[in-house]
Amino acid sequence: MLKPLLTKVTRITEFIAAMALAAIFIIFLIQIFSRYAPNIAWLMPISFISDWMRTLQPVGWTVNLISLLWVWVIFFSCSFFVKNHDHVRFDIIYYALSSRHRHYLKLFGAVLMVGVFAYSFGPSWDAIFGSRLMELKKLQTLRIPITGDKIAIKWLFAPYILLVIAIMFRYGASFFHSVTALSRPDKPDNANEDEAGGL
Repeated sequence: MLKPLLTKVTRITEFIAAMALAAIFIIFLIQIFSRYAPNIAWLMPISFISDWMRTLQPVGWTVNLISLLWVWVIFFSCSFFVKNHDHVRFDIIYYALSSRHRHYLKLFGAVLMVGVFAYSFGPSWDAIFGSRLMELKKLQTLRIPITGDKIAIKWLFAPYILLVIAIMFRYGASFFHSVTALSRPDKPDNANEDEAGGL
């Protein structure tokens, strides 16, 4: 029952990330067009369009919005659908071990990762959402469409909190998977070795 739900969540998050990447590409094209349109306006045979192109000024908000979206795409993707085997890993020693010893190594890695990220969660939250500086410092060229207020820089770093929570959840699940596998020594568990193995 849990697996279909996780698959659905993965598909939704992949769609969101794909839309964010498409937005980054479109914004980049807007940036390029606004910068070079006055220089190539003479190529346009329709006079009112060429006149409009000559009046264009480079758009300043595109660089900050692309940066904001890119940071969000990276952390959002790593939080929800990038698997362990999608990362570069040094797993020669891991795969040289027996299945049982791999589970012990996964237990150690899971405890280490959950411990480190749980320890860092409070200071990270305070640094991003508890800092007055993060609230006061704004992205100068970006505004919230409804209110018109400038976007606080804390929202540039906010997806890191999402990543910390996702990593703790992922390695917590890896811990329980390894404990379950080790409690059944008569049934060696080779399923999902590539998924959960390696640090």
